[in-house]
Amino acid sequence: MSLLRQLVLSITLLVVILLAGNMTVSVYNARTHFFEQMQVHAQDTATALGFSISQAAQEKDAALIGSMVDVIFDRGYYQRISYANLDGEQVVVRETPVQVDSVPQWFIDLIKIPNPKGESEVINGWFRLGKIQVVGHTGLAYRDLWRVFREQLWLFAFTAVLAYGMAGVSLHFLLRPLKKVERQAEAICRREFPEQQREPRARELRSMVQAMNRMVAKIRDMFNEQIELTESLHRASHVDPVTGLSNRVDFDARLEAFLKSEQGGGDGALLLGQLSNLQEYNEQLGREAGDRLLATIANTLKPLLMTWPGAIVSRRGGADFCMFVPGIDRLQTETLCAQLIEELHTISWPSGALPFHLGAVHEPSVTLDSQLLSRADAALRAAQHQAEDYWCLLTQQSDGVRPAGEWRKLLRGIIDESLLQLYFQPVFDRDRNLLHSEVLVRMDIDGQLQNAGSFLPQVERFALSDALDRCVLSLLAERSLQEDKQFSVNLSPRSVALPSFRNWIQQFLSEHPKLARNLVLEVSESVVLSHGDAFKHLVQSVSEWGVRVALDHFGVAGSAFNYLQTLPLYCLKVDRSFISQLETRQDNQFFVKSLAQIAHSCDMLLLAEGVETDAEWAQIHRLGLDGGQGYLLGRPAAELPKG
Repeated sequence: MSLLRQLVLSITLLVVILLAGNMTVSVYNARTHFFEQMQVHAQDTATALGFSISQAAQEKDAALIGSMVDVIFDRGYYQRISYANLDGEQVVVRETPVQVDSVPQWFIDLIKIPNPKGESEVINGWFRLGKIQVVGHTGLAYRDLWRVFREQLWLFAFTAVLAYGMAGVSLHFLLRPLKKVERQAEAICRREFPEQQREPRARELRSMVQAMNRMVAKIRDMFNEQIELTESLHRASHVDPVTGLSNRVDFDARLEAFLKSEQGGGDGALLLGQLSNLQEYNEQLGREAGDRLLATIANTLKPLLMTWPGAIVSRRGGADFCMFVPGIDRLQTETLCAQLIEELHTISWPSGALPFHLGAVHEPSVTLDSQLLSRADAALRAAQHQAEDYWCLLTQQSDGVRPAGEWRKLLRGIIDESLLQLYFQPVFDRDRNLLHSEVLVRMDIDGQLQNAGSFLPQVERFALSDALDRCVLSLLAERSLQEDKQFSVNLSPRSVALPSFRNWIQQFLSEHPKLARNLVLEVSESVVLSHGDAFKHLVQSVSEWGVRVALDHFGVAGSAFNYLQTLPLYCLKVDRSFISQLETRQDNQFFVKSLAQIAHSCDMLLLAEGVETDAEWAQIHRLGLDGGQGYLLGRPAAELPKG
């Protein structure tokens, strides 16, 4: 029951009690007053009438007595007037029943007024002739008492209505701080931590608001401390402290995770760079100068390489840098190597004394068995022995290399004609209950079914990723007509960034409300950093249709996690580089456990990608994750998983 309703009931009860008490006192006092007045009036009338009829009574003139009684009785103030002689015989009797049409009978029965009587002896000289009795008419008293009752009732009704109005207005103003506190609590549930700047005047409410503000500040500090601890742990174990790039451990884990994922298996290049004579430079100018030099090189390499989606840049130690670029062909690799060397040699440090060499290897189909590092190291040694160039590229010849124009035509035709094949990989909760199925794409190229790693770099190269996403969603909408299942679909960075795609998906969801209720859209964490505003707009717009949004490849972007407080996300998918051999990596265990705590405090699920062994799945349970996906739990298949 609301506070206003309780207050209204309390006011009503108080008014009823006051009304009853007031009526009891006022009406019954008035009744006593009226009775006493009528009693006196009846007695005076009886005395006067007894004196007036004494002569007629002596003469026993009943007609005259009746006439004199009628004069008094006809005025209507009396209920009964009677004259009896000494023998008790009623000589004259005038009587009328008590009838008050304007007063309800229940009221008359409730306050019953005694009959006011007056008696007087009729005497002529020294002789008693009879007795006159006058009974007052109570109808007028009932009418006046009913009028008093109604006036009191209307007065209290008006007072009650006025009290209701004042209570409502007062509550509106008094409870405004409480409504702000309610909104403040709801904001905390949304991972927002606002403080009320304007405090109420009422001491009790002001104390409550101050306590809420202190609690909000404390929760915000605890949340930020947890995030900072997790980020510092990630930096300590996965980030090179001098350059801010990935370290050797992080690079190897991310490269392995990429090659095992759906995106693996396509074009790629690995580059090894080395700065010569760094030790002599440190001895001459100091270690701090050497660290600044390494940071300058990192700041030159990273912007050029991060233009390629999924590129990994790392410092392996000392003066060695390692870079992996997926989705790049041989000619683009040559251009990139030349560009990197050119940019590095424009830095204001003696490049002749400190030459930077680059060895690269390109593979048309990168796999774990490609021995990229050993071949890139051989290319680096070759570059260091060259007289003119500072870089060397080794390539793996392939008879199946397709020209760019042919790739564009092939992909455009497959997408336009919706010739994609959808595969599904199950995502389970920790109890092996099916949460949803992730939609994966296959293309039939030259009679062979290729996974995304074989064609996705070319799709992105020719700016067809938004068209591919439209095609996948359209095919899924047709499939969902027969299957009432939960699905997740990955969106490309280009789709998120394009206003035209965001407008299209709004229209698409309005036409397919059933799919919308069963749909999870997955976006890479890097998209949040590169297209933050567009991503927030997408989340807000699709949430209106019941679509949930998830972040995958979570944890590798190396960014602050504070943005999680402001985004209504469904779940986070930890990148498989943190899950691989999780049972033996204590640094990753602590990091993943911290991510689980952060996700749960934000009301999000935390799922694992790339679960391949029972040991990894058991460790996921111990760390508090909510589920996962991977070859251990279910491989991609054309048929939907059961559950």
